[in-house]
Amino acid sequence: MKSTWNLVGMALWAIVLIYGIWMVHDMRVRRIKLIVTEKRNFSWRNLGKSTLELVVFLVAFIAMAKVTFFQDVNQLSKSAVNTSYQFEPLVIDSDGDHSYYVQVKNAGNKRPIQQYTYLVNGEKYHVDSLNATIVMGKHNTNVQSSAYDWDQKQLDHLDIRYQKAWVGTVTTTYKKTFLNGIGLHAGRQANRFSLIRIPDKSFMNTEN
Repeated sequence: MKSTWNLVGMALWAIVLIYGIWMVHDMRVRRIKLIVTEKRNFSWRNLGKSTLELVVFLVAFIAMAKVTFFQDVNQLSKSAVNTSYQFEPLVIDSDGDHSYYVQVKNAGNKRPIQQYTYLVNGEKYHVDSLNATIVMGKHNTNVQSSAYDWDQKQLDHLDIRYQKAWVGTVTTTYKKTFLNGIGLHAGRQANRFSLIRIPDKSFMNTEN
């Protein structure tokens, strides 16, 4: 567990599930009581009470499901997340015949996804095109990377310092707060995106 604030979300989920179990039990008991005492299967009062209980359960369940499973980190304010940027120079890699900064492998049968492999500080990193992009040539950003708040002056400085061969990684993490704990996100990583910068296409090795 990344933060004890997530216990808040666990407690709320437990309450919702316990309420759901109680609701089903209560509906069953009231129906049996209706059959035994009034000799009938239906009453408007019983239906109204069951409907109200079901509405309360659905509202609570949908609200918890939304903040737990469908939270859009891009719509959260800066007070809810921490964003950090890290930059490292790329290291030339080789397959014996060709030297390159990044290896691109096409993957995915149903969706056109590419896998990128690059070398930094003696370690190989693997990312896919859903969470990374490659830029080359004159520009050090593209449409996909522009969704993040890069410091353009810093990127231009990196181009000069590392001869247009570097990788920038932006990481978004949920802050350890009560509100993030409700969705079980407190202290957890929300998003990670890599901007892979190479001089030109000749420094990219593509595999099908």
